[in-house]
Amino acid sequence: MTPLLDRLEALLGEVDGYDDPVRDAVFELLDGIDALHRLAILQLSHALGGQTERLRQQDPAVDWLFEAYGVGVDDSEAARRALDPMKPYLHEHGGDVEVIDVRDGVVRLRMTGACSGCTASAITLREGVEEALRDGLPGFRGLDVEPDTGAKAHPPPGPTLLQIQPRPA
Repeated sequence: MTPLLDRLEALLGEVDGYDDPVRDAVFELLDGIDALHRLAILQLSHALGGQTERLRQQDPAVDWLFEAYGVGVDDSEAARRALDPMKPYLHEHGGDVEVIDVRDGVVRLRMTGACSGCTASAITLREGVEEALRDGLPGFRGLDVEPDTGAKAHPPPGPTLLQIQPRPA
């Protein structure tokens, strides 16, 4: 199995060098195939019932496949764990992120505290939260951010700039 995985990694490296439209189409195709496989494998595991654990123990390839597609994983808990490394950064800025639900790879969440209404929250979501979920939640497909209708838009918290003026004469 290792030579096959090595070859697949090499091919992915080659795809990274393709022109943007071609690369995007290839990754969209791979994401679609992955989503279809995930759905089929999860349905298969539900049909197998209690036999999945026995199959995992008997065959390392089955164990790897079930692990890769999150069979037996509590998606909400996995999403929370994936976001744990983000928490100190968010708390430092007076905010937080709360996982509300996970369905079919889509994480529904809410930004709270200073993050709610922050004009920089889109960047935080894209560059921090999405990346953490891609890395830590098998089958992650996207975010559904629940808006906080009571929060007013505001700039990110940060240090207050001190205006330096000449010393009085």
